[in-house]
Amino acid sequence: MENEKICDEWQDDLQQQRADWENQIQSNVENVQRQFNKLRDLLDSKENEELQTLKNEKEQVIEELEESENELRKQTELVGDLISDVEHQLELSTLEMLQGANCVLRRIQALSLQQPQTVPRKRKRTFQIPDLKGMLQVYQGLMDVQQYWVHMTLHPKINAVIAINKEKGQIQRRGYNMSKLQVSETYNLGVLGYPALSSGKHYWEVDVSRSDAWLLGLNDGKCAQPQLHSKDEMGFIQKHHSHIKQNEMFQPKRGYWVIGMKNSSVYNAFDECSITHNSSVLALSLPGHPRRVGVFLDQEAGTLSFYDVSNCGALIYRFYDPGFPLKVYPYFNPMECSEPMTVCGPPS
Repeated sequence: MENEKICDEWQDDLQQQRADWENQIQSNVENVQRQFNKLRDLLDSKENEELQTLKNEKEQVIEELEESENELRKQTELVGDLISDVEHQLELSTLEMLQGANCVLRRIQALSLQQPQTVPRKRKRTFQIPDLKGMLQVYQGLMDVQQYWVHMTLHPKINAVIAINKEKGQIQRRGYNMSKLQVSETYNLGVLGYPALSSGKHYWEVDVSRSDAWLLGLNDGKCAQPQLHSKDEMGFIQKHHSHIKQNEMFQPKRGYWVIGMKNSSVYNAFDECSITHNSSVLALSLPGHPRRVGVFLDQEAGTLSFYDVSNCGALIYRFYDPGFPLKVYPYFNPMECSEPMTVCGPPS
């Protein structure tokens, strides 16, 4: 009976190991399928971009040719009308024909045909397959940092201008006249993600597809949480910052490591010169409007990187600052945009 009990225990262990292995392998299967689906999505995206380029080219050429056809049609109708009038004159009596000849001759002399514009033929376009190796390397870099995805909550602010939907992770300004906001008020629109990041590697993503103005990055937790100050302290902060230009405010020396967009197309990195440490705003040249931005903090390496997730994970900008504070917070600022920016959760 003792031996039978031992065998039962071994049987239970084997069954547990079998279940564990099945779960682990199934998890690996799902991970492999998920990664390959991402690669397929990447290739499909590139294919759609090429096809859309060809479609746009076709529409442009067809439109230009249709305009030329319309012009030619008008000239053809004009010549046809003139021929009909001449034939009609020839059917009249000699006197009537001579009486109307001057009018016909003037029309003939005034007739000036112009050859329709054509679209010059380009050299036959040869499709060049994108640098898949480089593209996959960039994408692999994004997947590597995505394993450090952090879960965060947005700190509710006692601010009538900002609305936060914690469940959806949305940050949105209310319907105030933002054009009248002063710099200090725009600065107070900042929202922090909690808990604080004190060590290690951390990654998060933000959907900005509906936003035409935003700031993203890190904050030291001192400047961007006015809700933690008293009214007197808050008044002092606003007074202290009211004279500071916006490009000087959102700087590392003031506790900000951020990039941003304004006017739907101008992208900036608010950094400082590594030699003079003067405030600077770097204009970023991006191939398209990032719909989703990934932010990766590596505190051991002292880097803060921004990725265009919607463009295969291409690097947008990277801060090199070994002097990060011991605690920093994810920072979000919708600026004057009324559309929400959304903090995304990790993929299921």
